[in-house]
Amino acid sequence: MSAFLNFKILRRIYHFHNTLSKIRLFVTAFFVLYLLTILLSVIGNCLKEDALTIEFLEGKDPVWIFVLTVILAPVVETLIFQYGIIELCLKVRSRYAKEMALIVSALVFGMEHGYNTIYRGLAIIMGAALAFYYLLFKKYTTGFAVAAIMVLHALLNFVSFLINNVLDVEV
Repeated sequence: MSAFLNFKILRRIYHFHNTLSKIRLFVTAFFVLYLLTILLSVIGNCLKEDALTIEFLEGKDPVWIFVLTVILAPVVETLIFQYGIIELCLKVRSRYAKEMALIVSALVFGMEHGYNTIYRGLAIIMGAALAFYYLLFKKYTTGFAVAAIMVLHALLNFVSFLINNVLDVEV
């Protein structure tokens, strides 16, 4: 019964978001994803002090970190984990194709972010959120969905970049 209730709640959240205009949906997505990022950062840091550390970026030039995390990663990851995997899963004729696409996309997104077990788990949650919004943005066009997720992902990474590399604040 509990799983059914949770599924019903997710459907209601999806339908609410689906009523928003394109701009309101984008702004809502940014704020929801940003709040989720903060929540996941707090959880990660509570579980393990350096859980969110990406070792291969430690000590690297901030320009290189910016290019990699704010430009390259959002583009490549959106093309692979949201566009590629979700569109492939949606080709399966099933009543639950969207749900399957979201779950597969989230799991593969999380596994790719395998810096440590905690990071991987948190990345699965963020991957699910990105997949959720990709599916919502698809109501406009697939191209818009891809562009919107790329920009949202880049904005989230940019804020993290500013906090970690420019302001030098430990979150």
